[in-house]
Amino acid sequence: MLRDSNYMKRMGELLVFHKIIDRPEELNDGNFEDLIVEFQEKADIMADGNPKWETLWQMQYPWVQQHPKLSFINCQADKLEGIEGYDHLYLREDAAEKFNALRQEILSLGGKLPVDGGKRDLSEGAGTGRSVTSMHYPGLAFDVACNAGFFKPETDPFVVTLGGNGYWEVFCRADHGQETKMNAFFWDNWNSGIDKTKTIHGKFISFTKLCAKYGFNPIRPRLSFTRAKDRKYIGCEWWHFQATDLLIPNLSQMGIELLRLADYSPDSIRNANETLWERKKAIFMVDWS
Repeated sequence: MLRDSNYMKRMGELLVFHKIIDRPEELNDGNFEDLIVEFQEKADIMADGNPKWETLWQMQYPWVQQHPKLSFINCQADKLEGIEGYDHLYLREDAAEKFNALRQEILSLGGKLPVDGGKRDLSEGAGTGRSVTSMHYPGLAFDVACNAGFFKPETDPFVVTLGGNGYWEVFCRADHGQETKMNAFFWDNWNSGIDKTKTIHGKFISFTKLCAKYGFNPIRPRLSFTRAKDRKYIGCEWWHFQATDLLIPNLSQMGIELLRLADYSPDSIRNANETLWERKKAIFMVDWS
């Protein structure tokens, strides 16, 4: 497993918290497994030197109970005529800071950012187009208004194109954007299920690249959109961007990210959404993405 600097820094901090080492810098690739075994033996769990679901939970749960809590922040968004959506959304404060900076840059370039939401209430369950471990629950994701693009690329404020590795690349119309020619991907309507393309000219900024600048990354369309029959627009997901730069691959866990928020406790999460709490040990980039 690749252990980058963020992973090693956080793991070192956790080992200091549990009094396995004195300073985070003492952890290195050479002593990593031995120190994890020492922690596992102290916690009376399987001592194999491999920090997975239970080990990470035992390391992080006591830590998050004492860690300063984060709040949800109300962020402004843009209402556009004929576009469904909201004039605000809530995000976890570290994600909110990034979203506000993203929106300000879009506004400075003459664009707008309409949204369908950010934080999702814990009581809202999974379903078509909704993951059991959605990044919306801890307020780490936002959705562009899903009718702001994809149906009328010649006039829509957002235009969707085929990117690489199964991802979309999304462009935002902006008065001060670059003159761009692109092959827009679209459906005639919400239920058509027929892929079409059209050459579009105009002033655009790459919304996907701008989001990446602020730590928001896209996801691939779901099987309900890519399958051959009975395709569902709700699975398209061109509108979804999540603040994955705030998470550490192979270490961050869904339940820990929820418990970092002042609004939530184990009991409040369990009572609102038992299925979500059952997935509390899911690890980012292992079984949570």
